[in-house]
Amino acid sequence: MSRLAVVATYDTEGRLWPHLRRQIEAYAAAAEVVLVSAGGLVEEDRAWAEARAQVVERGNSGYDFASYKAGLDAAGDLSRFDLVVLTNDSYIGPVVPPEQIFEEMAARGVDFWGLTRNGEMGDHVQSYFVGFSPTAVASDAFVEFWGDFEPLDDRGQVIRRYEVGLTRRLADAGLTYDTYFVPRASEHRLARARRSWMGVNITFDPDTDPHLLPNKTAEWDLMRTIGNQPPNPCITMADSVLDGGRLPIVKIETLRDDPYALDAEALLWSCERAYPGVFAGVRDYLDQTRDTRGRQLTKVEPLSLERRIDGRTLAYCSRTEPAAVGLRPSQRFAPGSLDGDNTPPAQVAALVGSAPEVLEVLEVGCWTGEIGRRLGAQGCRVTGVEPDEEAAAYAGKELADVIVADPFRTPLTDLFAPGSFDAVVVAELIEYAPDPGALLEEARALLAPGGRLVISTPNANHGSRRLAVLQGHWPATPLPVDRAPLRSYDRLGLMRLLTDAGLVPTDLRGTLADPLVSGYGVPQKAIPYAVAEWVRDRPDALVEAFQVAARPTVPGEVPVRRPELVPAVAPESVRLTDVHTERAELIKNERRAGRKLPTKVAKLEEKVRLLEAELARNPLRRAAGQLKRRVW
Repeated sequence: MSRLAVVATYDTEGRLWPHLRRQIEAYAAAAEVVLVSAGGLVEEDRAWAEARAQVVERGNSGYDFASYKAGLDAAGDLSRFDLVVLTNDSYIGPVVPPEQIFEEMAARGVDFWGLTRNGEMGDHVQSYFVGFSPTAVASDAFVEFWGDFEPLDDRGQVIRRYEVGLTRRLADAGLTYDTYFVPRASEHRLARARRSWMGVNITFDPDTDPHLLPNKTAEWDLMRTIGNQPPNPCITMADSVLDGGRLPIVKIETLRDDPYALDAEALLWSCERAYPGVFAGVRDYLDQTRDTRGRQLTKVEPLSLERRIDGRTLAYCSRTEPAAVGLRPSQRFAPGSLDGDNTPPAQVAALVGSAPEVLEVLEVGCWTGEIGRRLGAQGCRVTGVEPDEEAAAYAGKELADVIVADPFRTPLTDLFAPGSFDAVVVAELIEYAPDPGALLEEARALLAPGGRLVISTPNANHGSRRLAVLQGHWPATPLPVDRAPLRSYDRLGLMRLLTDAGLVPTDLRGTLADPLVSGYGVPQKAIPYAVAEWVRDRPDALVEAFQVAARPTVPGEVPVRRPELVPAVAPESVRLTDVHTERAELIKNERRAGRKLPTKVAKLEEKVRLLEAELARNPLRRAAGQLKRRVW
């Protein structure tokens, strides 16, 4: 198999450092290498490189994409290669043989691929390492991309136009893509937590990033929302390199700048012991280049010991154990909540659906079998998993089979073979799971082709919770419970959880309840007039619980639009009309009338002005007016 690797490098001293020499040798063992140096090489390093690769030297402009273009031009006819790789010198590694990466990605059958992807500025393959199949190389989109290329000297423009733009142009042309590193749900969750940690500790320096902060409001908005922005896996998941090289590289920026204050020193120390050959000499390189080559754009100042202790569970290579988890509630549904369509069991059963043939369904945490009975009535064969022996015995009377096991401690894949079920139901359970992402990943593995996962969970943004917070108390969950749930999800959080677990939401439903009629026990008399009505008008304030169906993600597919919520019943059928509604309507009318009053006054003043003007023009009419006033 014939391969091409274009390696872009830039060094202010024209050197090829030891880690880069190892990369070049590794690529030369598996591919034809073209080394492109921006700024040129010193004689000794050039001679070393020419013995292993074709060397191209050019001026230092246009960043790595200009080097990629020069390397592709130097390689000549690209159709003779089965794989074309573009890579640069911004990382240490790979810690696995390049041949392993090439074979893995060839087996996935996509048109182009990278080691990692990033969602900042739109989903794209990160350009420090990108591979192209012959189909991609021969495509009009690829040819036109490089034909339209012009060097840019603004790094932000290069990222937007070329790094993000390359993925978009090829994807828009119908080419498929994927990445070697596929983060787990737990890694996605940890990455967002780490990004939020950076947001808490962020500092701003207008001298290094002046465009970021036009005013103090922008600074505050960024701090508040930074945890919701897509995390860069090369920083937030860097320690995944220690997991058998699943992430096969570590970015030099991560080790040198530690941009999120996650203890990069511990990461380097661990990498030196896990991969001594790959990381030999890296510490010396970082020490010698830290001041001259570090980007120095990190916005996190060195943290005090107290702050580092606060974030130690998020740090790279942390061995801190999570706190003990609580139990799930002793009953999932309040008495009488199983009747009608506006109930979680009814909506879950509707999402599972029915078929001419018997559907095999697994209910994780089936408790006493409330949902399983509904599914059995519509022709499904339901298997349950339940840790409580008494509840499992009760459910066993209705379900086809019940296995007594704790799904939080025993992986579902240890209990059932992959592809065993047409549907897996996880209802009112993920909020109590110590690792909900792992639970969903295990459930996904049990789905047969065309299968779906159905989840039900309370809505963290229900109006009752908002009203409770306004009154200074926070009931975590309806009673009775054994222990409080570990977390709760709003709509966006639930969609993210599914996406992180490799699932695509296809249907979203919601059971509704007025904020003043819920299990959270909001004290109605203490609520000021019209506040309840204002809360009722907020998005998802009437949605007491979400029910969502999802399918496994297809590798390389473009992210799909999130489904619109379909309420179980009409919102007006559950929304109360009470004293709060009447008071809110009265206030609206008063405000409406108040807004109209200046207009009425202005019209009357205009009439007076016109009359006075008319009188001034007609003395006889003015005299008549005076006489009339005297008579009266």
